[in-house]
Amino acid sequence: MEVSFIRTLYTTLYVVYIAYSLYINKKPKIKRLRLSTTLCVVDGKYNEIIMKKVTKLIDYKHMLLKREGDLRVSRGLIDEEADAEDVMFELEGLWDIEPDHDDLGFVMRKNAKPNLMYVQGKFCQFVQRIEKDGKETLEVPAKDTPLHQCILVEYTGTYEAFYNNGSLELSAEFKNGLLHGKFIHFNTAFKTIREYGFFEGKKHGLGTLYIKDGSGRLASVTPWCHDLRDGEVLRYTAEEIQKITTFSYKGGKLYEISR
Repeated sequence: MEVSFIRTLYTTLYVVYIAYSLYINKKPKIKRLRLSTTLCVVDGKYNEIIMKKVTKLIDYKHMLLKREGDLRVSRGLIDEEADAEDVMFELEGLWDIEPDHDDLGFVMRKNAKPNLMYVQGKFCQFVQRIEKDGKETLEVPAKDTPLHQCILVEYTGTYEAFYNNGSLELSAEFKNGLLHGKFIHFNTAFKTIREYGFFEGKKHGLGTLYIKDGSGRLASVTPWCHDLRDGEVLRYTAEEIQKITTFSYKGGKLYEISR
């Protein structure tokens, strides 16, 4: 009787052990999430859900990174709005180079013309060689044109993207595959959100941000010189009677704040 009980107990424990082992082996492995300062990666791939949440949190302002060296501090001075703007540029730039950018990039949109691709640091488009009157020209191919009949060239011209209601979302000028000229971003009511000047892919000239309530009031005006703030950056409060704070930069370094 005692031997039978021991065998039953042993058998029961063994079955439980086997069942538990099978459960562990079949249990899906949880992917380890690595959150960097500029993107969210799961096993080496972009996690779109997390990236969307991060992008929404930025909201053009009040986005500060918590790692060493991310705050631009000079002589004890901090320009939080500048850090928020820089983080936004970095995030949007990462989305621009992704084939599935989900309309989260600085430039790239699905509902846009012409259709661009980001290749080796340049914005490019497919064109087709066409011979007319003995001369060869490059034209945008028809949708049914075989890919082997097309070539990829650096884009020069104006790129336009549209909202679902047909209104213009953004207009960007390019030269030799780089942003060069005016960039203007609108909301759905065709009110300007932000505008920049570019020179050979770098922010150059005045960059202007507007308060997002659609009133057209300024949020900031920044002088850029080859991707560096250079001069007096004016930042406006969102109050009806706006107050201005001046952040003085030289070669990208903040050296004075005046109110």
